[in-house]
Order: sequence, then structure tokens, then C-alpha cells
Amino acid sequence: MEYSTIHSIFTVVLFVGFISFVIWAYSKKRKTDFDKAANLVFDDEQTAQQKTKQESDHE
Repeated sequence: MEYSTIHSIFTVVLFVGFISFVIWAYSKKRKTDFDKAANLVFDDEQTAQQKTKQESDHE
């Protein structure tokens, strides 16, 4: 095999992998998981506020 043939096959494999990843990322099955992950930052803020409130209640 020539270098250009191997390079072409590798390019096609990477392109198919990229398209597969995009389809996986935007599938409706994954939406709930990604929504939960997106809101994790806000969950930390609520937990910190609750801890602060509990500490002030104990004093």
C-alpha cells in the first residue's frame, strides 16, 4: 500500500468516528444526562448555601 492510500483510509475512519460522536452527543437518549451534568454547577451552590445556613443555625 502506498502512503496516500493509507492516509485516505485513515481520514475516512476519522471522519466516520467524528460523525458517530456527533450523532451520539446529540441523540435524545443523552439529553437528560447532559442536562443533569449542565446543572451540577448550580447544585454545588445550593449545597454551599445550605451548609452556611446550617452553620449559622447552630451558633
